[in-house]
Amino acid sequence: MLSLYLLLQVLPKSRSDSSFQSLEKIDPNTLFSVENPLLFGLFLVFILLSVMFIYNRFIIIPLKKKHLAEEENLKLQQAELMALFASLSPDPIFRFDETGKIILANNSAHKIFPTKILLGEQVQNILPFTSDYDIHDIIEHGRTVLYNQTFEKSFYQFLIVGSEKFKMCQVYGRDITELKIKEQELKEALDKAQESKRLKEFFLAQISHEIRSPLNVIVGYSELIAEELKDTQRPDLVSILKSVKNSSKRLYRTFDLLLNMSQIQTGGYEARFEKIDIASILQIVFTEYESIAEEKGLKLILTNLFGGPAIARCDHYSISQVFINLIDNAIKYTKQGTIEIKIYKNNYDEVCVDIIDSGKGMSNEFITNLFTPFTQEEMGYTRRFDGTGLGLAIAKNFSDLNNAKIRVTSEQNIGSKFTIILSGETKWSLPQSQSQNS
Repeated sequence: MLSLYLLLQVLPKSRSDSSFQSLEKIDPNTLFSVENPLLFGLFLVFILLSVMFIYNRFIIIPLKKKHLAEEENLKLQQAELMALFASLSPDPIFRFDETGKIILANNSAHKIFPTKILLGEQVQNILPFTSDYDIHDIIEHGRTVLYNQTFEKSFYQFLIVGSEKFKMCQVYGRDITELKIKEQELKEALDKAQESKRLKEFFLAQISHEIRSPLNVIVGYSELIAEELKDTQRPDLVSILKSVKNSSKRLYRTFDLLLNMSQIQTGGYEARFEKIDIASILQIVFTEYESIAEEKGLKLILTNLFGGPAIARCDHYSISQVFINLIDNAIKYTKQGTIEIKIYKNNYDEVCVDIIDSGKGMSNEFITNLFTPFTQEEMGYTRRFDGTGLGLAIAKNFSDLNNAKIRVTSEQNIGSKFTIILSGETKWSLPQSQSQNS
């Protein structure tokens, strides 16, 4: 049909019409004439088929053969690279078929078993742990199995990978001797650390008893003697006894600081949160430190703007230590003037406590390291102020434990102000779910 169409396009229409009209008049003499349209059409079809044959024979078929050859060559190269990788791998590699016969073992595998011929051997005889698994199931489902085994003094980890497509299993080994040694060393170090922690806790418990007991006796007898001398005309003796009492409290407090920091660093402190009246805690602390402030000639003031209880959710002991450390610090660094403790509620219904002193203040550079343990702005034996440098560090850690915030403002030779902000009583009026989330 294509040839006839081309023929009609080539010949003039009038001529083609006349030729088709004369088809019935073709005789044997004109059958093979050039003017015969059928013969011309067949000739065009022959030319077209010849061109297609030549194109397919000399272009398409060679390209296909070249593509197949390149694919085969690429597969061979990949196989060679994989074989080279397996042979050069520092880790042992085995390959075995469905019957368990080893069909490949690299150099590293031969080094583990230098006296055995691996190729052709049953894998169960070389790697006994493989007998614990169903090889056919691993291959059929392409499963992966991980197993650790010891060879003499070395530890190896083997990964068995089944291949359903190739009907075989590949075993990848890894020397984990060094890892096992490190693991054992870490375990021994952990055991030693736990033993050391146990001994430390025992030591602290013992030393706590040995130090607290005589201190309690000293403080108790000092108070009794001071009470007996209260009506005498010996104010010098009363002053001496007060100094003994306050010095004993200072030693007692220093020991408490060391114990508290030890508990914080070892994570041994267990908090118990409950509703607490902050005002009553501060009243107790105020009573305890009032005589110490008077001995230094300072005036200690407590102002409760709540006019009654100031309830917050805290751990009783740790929040008390926050206030004790901050007030003790204020007294220590104040030579003259006043120290004010103010309790109030902010705009967010939170309980706030200000501890304001008229002491030496701090530089802006030191404030950045203010809560670092064992640090003071003046260090060394020539420092003007005693102490361990633990008070503020403990205050910060115990504040974080109670989800409280500490804000500090200070100016040298003017004084310092510490503000502790705690969640107020209004938090307790929230629904139970919101209260827990807050």
